[in-house]
Amino acid sequence: RGASGARRDGRDLTREWRRKFAGQFVHDRAGFEAIDPARSTHLLGLFERSHMEYEVARARDAGGEPSLAEMTAKAIDILARNPRGYFLMVEGGRIDHGHHAGNAYRALTDTIALSEAVRAALAQVDLRDTLVIVTADHSHVFTMAGYPSRGNNILGLVRDVPNKDGEALANSTDSNGLPYTTLGYHNGPGVRVGGRPDLTSVDTTNLNFLQEAVIPLGSETHAGEDVAIYARGPKAS
Repeated sequence: RGASGARRDGRDLTREWRRKFAGQFVHDRAGFEAIDPARSTHLLGLFERSHMEYEVARARDAGGEPSLAEMTAKAIDILARNPRGYFLMVEGGRIDHGHHAGNAYRALTDTIALSEAVRAALAQVDLRDTLVIVTADHSHVFTMAGYPSRGNNILGLVRDVPNKDGEALANSTDSNGLPYTTLGYHNGPGVRVGGRPDLTSVDTTNLNFLQEAVIPLGSETHAGEDVAIYARGPKAS
């Protein structure tokens, strides 16, 4: 907004798109909320110069970037007017980015945002004639470790179930006597030079904390596990 693009040929692709499809183009929340689904047939929303914000940063977006759930709901309102039906793909793409950064906080909060988008979709469609599929394109080298007690903070240190009910929970420790987090990565930027640190006084629930990794890489990698496919609606089986 308020700046030209990086194209060298001077073309304005958003303008060309609007002319071709008689469509509407929005770039901020005000424009998004002003769209009446009953009067719109083609809608293009580009809210960032590159990737969308992480969910944890969306509230601070200057343009008021809509959530994945809000965009999903608006898209269904528009597409559902087509008597021939529709196909809609919704992607929580920054889940992947959070994992590559070795940052479980951002990855998991964007996973919650995707879950809310699925909930929004299920609230609007008729499952008698609409098939909803939720899946992933790959796994990550992301894992849970230890035996954390029920209710233990997923981003926190592992605290074992006590030997006797009612006993205070204590941090689980490795063979060197150091505590460790429930979540970790096999590889990525979370490797600590010089060996494992003492995390006893570290806030591992902090937004910017990088879970520990074993193999040092600038970016965590994908993995090879099968991914689940969940489905509801016609022929879901």
